[in-house]
Amino acid sequence: MKITRELTLKVIKYLEENKDFYFPFKIICSDFDKDSDFYDIDCKEIEYDAINNNIFLINFELEENLQNLYEETTVLIAKGFIDKIEQKNILEKISNLAVEYKKNWKKDLCESEDIEEYGQNEFIGGKAEAYEECLKLFIK
Repeated sequence: MKITRELTLKVIKYLEENKDFYFPFKIICSDFDKDSDFYDIDCKEIEYDAINNNIFLINFELEENLQNLYEETTVLIAKGFIDKIEQKNILEKISNLAVEYKKNWKKDLCESEDIEEYGQNEFIGGKAEAYEECLKLFIK
């Protein structure tokens, strides 16, 4: 599974700071030459700064470090671990916020003469629309 340089650095930093966390994947960088000491080496064994300071290292992949797993299973496990590291599922959070604000918006208050009631309702409606737009952007 290909991963970005940014995510590679996040994972390595997280693993350096959380020595007891088990990450059952190798991070392989295909940018090392075959003559390099780092060719086909798990990037988790390379210091964070060495990767961070080398802007030419950009092609990374996660490889399963377990036995007898189907590729689909490996991809699902990888996504689960990455979600744990990032500690969020952004689409679910944004979707939940959009639904919650949409539920609290009241159509009949759009013509309210009470300025506070009207203003609060417009604020809630604006937040609902903003979260819906964010969700559309993420899905694209």
